[in-house]
Amino acid sequence: LEFAVQMRCQGCADAVRAALQGAPGVRLLELRLEAQTVLVEATVAAERVRELLENSGRRAVLKGMGGSDDASLGAAVAALSGPGAVRGLVRFLQVSPTRCLVDGAV
Repeated sequence: LEFAVQMRCQGCADAVRAALQGAPGVRLLELRLEAQTVLVEATVAAERVRELLENSGRRAVLKGMGGSDDASLGAAVAALSGPGAVRGLVRFLQVSPTRCLVDGAV
């Protein structure tokens, strides 16, 4: 699973690392402060990993998921904007040939 995580300093990265450390079913593979991304291997749901990341005090958004045997599965992101302060982000993640996870915020 790849997440975009709001990390602005080394203290933020350390807090994210600590939030994941020892969590059952989650293994941190890569944390890139400059790109504000976290890559994990997990046997738990993506939502649980997001909760762990946000327990660090930072917002986290699932960017993508790998490991599927079906190479045609994919992901997409749509950024929305409207008049004034109206904005949003919708993510589409094809989790199987017949299921698509749609998650968003406006």
